[in-house]
Amino acid sequence: MRKFFLILSLFFLIVGCVATSKPLYEKHVVSLDPRVDKWLVQTVKDSVDTLAIVVVSNAPLTDYSFLKKLKRNYYTGHVTRIQLKALLKDERIVRINSGEQKLH
Repeated sequence: MRKFFLILSLFFLIVGCVATSKPLYEKHVVSLDPRVDKWLVQTVKDSVDTLAIVVVSNAPLTDYSFLKKLKRNYYTGHVTRIQLKALLKDERIVRINSGEQKLH
């Protein structure tokens, strides 16, 4: 009986000490088009080059003046590297595609 209580208390101790950090599947990750990822890596840090993108979000993005609304939660625009980095940090963004073939 004593071993049973010892094992039971050990079990509750182990279950109580579960890690409290967010699992990877719950963290915010933006789905990037390979062209956008390649452009982001290849551009120089202070470059003024722009890239045409299409942004899909799960909420309205009214605070980004460089984006134009296409339809509900779909936006487009020509962004610089700095603006793209800001979009990647926003938790409302779901996906960013290269808009070259979709805009022209």
